[in-house]
Amino acid sequence: MKEDNGNYIIHIDNFDGPLGLLWDLIKRSKIDITEVSISRITEQYLDFLRIMDRMNVSIAADFIHMASELLFYKSRALLPAAQIEDEYFVPPLPPELVQRLLEFKKFQGASRRLLEEFEASANKFTRENSLEDIVGLDDFSELSLFDLLKAFAEVMESVRKVEEKEIVFDEILVSDRMEDIKKMARDRDVLYFVDIFTASPSRMEIVVSFLAVLELARMKIIKVIQHAVYGIIRIVNFNGKNEK
Repeated sequence: MKEDNGNYIIHIDNFDGPLGLLWDLIKRSKIDITEVSISRITEQYLDFLRIMDRMNVSIAADFIHMASELLFYKSRALLPAAQIEDEYFVPPLPPELVQRLLEFKKFQGASRRLLEEFEASANKFTRENSLEDIVGLDDFSELSLFDLLKAFAEVMESVRKVEEKEIVFDEILVSDRMEDIKKMARDRDVLYFVDIFTASPSRMEIVVSFLAVLELARMKIIKVIQHAVYGIIRIVNFNGKNEK
């Protein structure tokens, strides 16, 4: 992550890139990949980019390129020659994109299994509390990048409604914010998402906090989870100290 002309860029290497985002959107739809609507998935993907734009966070070029691909696939599917007489027909994902996604998932799964085997071996004799061992988290599940982004965007929107004029804020470094959040997760019994912000957060604080949380999650220092029923978002320290 780095700053570029006042915006922040999220590098795709950290978050599986555009195919990872597409796969996450398909999982959220709970529909077989061969039945997913190209129109629907394109709109959801573009919604993600719009939210990033609202947060003043730039995305690596690969994400933009994928957006153009999706728009091409969508327009091709809607051409008269490609239409079917059935008025309820929903154009599916093109076979070439489905194949790329399945190959991505296969590679991702293999990489994850290797990592899990390595971690299991490393912890064989010095096993610490894992997230699954933590009491009281059964009804929570990990947030996807898309859901996490939406949560931060909602905070950003609430700030914009309050601010009536542009204010110059002190510079906040992502590295400093990471240390702040690490300390809160380590010291508090329960750390809720809203707890990482000050009473009146600036837009800069929100964006930097978003980047800090993403980086800490990528480094497996924290995990961001959400209650299945109430939607409460918590930040959990991987060493299990905020386990109540």
